[in-house]
Amino acid sequence: MLPGLFIHHSGTANFYYATRIKVESALHLYGNDINMLIVPDMEKERAIKESCVKEVVSYSEIGYHERLKEFRDSKKALVESLKCYLKQLKTDKILIPHNFPAYLAFGLSKAFEVEIVENPFSKLRAVKRKEEIAKIRETCSAILEAFEFLKGIVRKGKKCEELRNAVELFLFERGFLAEDTILASGKLTAFPHFKGEGDVEEHVVVDIFPKSRTHGYYGDFTRTILIEPEKEIEEMLEAVIEAKQKGIEVIREGVKARDVHGTVCDVLESYGYKTLRSKSSEGFIHSTGHGVGLEVHEEPRIFENDDVLKAGMVFTVEPGLYYLKWGGVRVEDTVVVTKRGCEVLTPYPDRVRL
Repeated sequence: MLPGLFIHHSGTANFYYATRIKVESALHLYGNDINMLIVPDMEKERAIKESCVKEVVSYSEIGYHERLKEFRDSKKALVESLKCYLKQLKTDKILIPHNFPAYLAFGLSKAFEVEIVENPFSKLRAVKRKEEIAKIRETCSAILEAFEFLKGIVRKGKKCEELRNAVELFLFERGFLAEDTILASGKLTAFPHFKGEGDVEEHVVVDIFPKSRTHGYYGDFTRTILIEPEKEIEEMLEAVIEAKQKGIEVIREGVKARDVHGTVCDVLESYGYKTLRSKSSEGFIHSTGHGVGLEVHEEPRIFENDDVLKAGMVFTVEPGLYYLKWGGVRVEDTVVVTKRGCEVLTPYPDRVRL
């Protein structure tokens, strides 16, 4: 039970998850037996039809248009209308998320006790329903098709930018939106989130993470493609592959996130590589994984935290090693937790050599 009435604004993944509708300039009120949308007048009928809330109220019904004539200021008119309407609902305390519009927060604080809280839907989103897992699986399947397409055109001397555009267009034509796809080569792969530029060299790190243009769910997948022999890179890749496999083996309901991350670090350290546990700026320098859903980075985080894994959680397992002297490698799969283990949603060989 929330200790007040929670209000959040449209335009976020949490809003869409809570209401099942994409609509501009809307508010969702939740708690105290209230599950309500306040929407612009032209969106009311669509919201009644498409959303999953109990009640839909229009701007006109909260007095917005009359106050707009009075104040000639849309923000002030909305604040005053919302204040009056909330008083009719007999609420004393308003809960808002960190990204709530500032003008609304300040305005409401003059009439109510306002507290900034973590959005309750963030944690709810961490455990996926069957239909959500099916949507993520669909996106993951498209990623694997795109990677197969890439393997057919990548070669030394090709431009990273050209290959990235080709992959993103391939996905767009199949109903998926990929932005900032990582396709990096050479020593610049030492920077985990560097998108890549210039010529393809001896190895390529490819990280593809699109969302469906239909339902909005993401997938995430990384492989390191070996084009020409590089002793240090190949040794790093073997360690990373084993770390990923061992990490996946320990995943099941009831395990803590830190146990998965710890397993990955143990494997990499056994090969003599540094991890964040030794405060190193090279080696394994990021968390083991992150949740995947309506956002490409969401709950849960797979790091040194004590979050307990639950069946239905979907997240990545993505160990990597990064050294300025040689470059970097990473392998990544998206998995879904089950009672007794996990299912890999991006099944693909870990070793990719042209």
